[in-house]
Amino acid sequence: MTILRISRDSGFADRTRDYTVIANGSTLGKIGNGETKDFEIDANEQEVYLSVDWCRSNKLSVVPSEDGVIHLTAESSLRGFKLFLALAYIALMPTKYIRLFQAHD
Repeated sequence: MTILRISRDSGFADRTRDYTVIANGSTLGKIGNGETKDFEIDANEQEVYLSVDWCRSNKLSVVPSEDGVIHLTAESSLRGFKLFLALAYIALMPTKYIRLFQAHD
C-alpha cells in the first residue's frame, strides 16, 4: 500500500466545508479546512482530485515515490480579489475551483 498525504490550506471561501478526496473514481474520504490527512491507496498510478458540491479540482496523475508516500497540496482558487469571482468559478470554471498540486519536499 501507498500513502496519499494531502495538506489543505486554510482559506476563507470554504472554511466550513470539507473537500471529498477521490482516487481512480473511488471516494477515499473527506478533508477539512487546514487539515493534513493520510489515505491508503494501491501502489500503482492514481488519478486524484478533490470535489465540493458540483465543483472540483484539476485531476492529477500521480505515481508513488520510493518512500511510498505521495504528498499533495490543495487550496481554494478563491483568494484575494478572486473571491469576488466565486459565481464565475462555479458557473464557468467548476474544474478550477480547487487547486491541487504535488508538493515537493
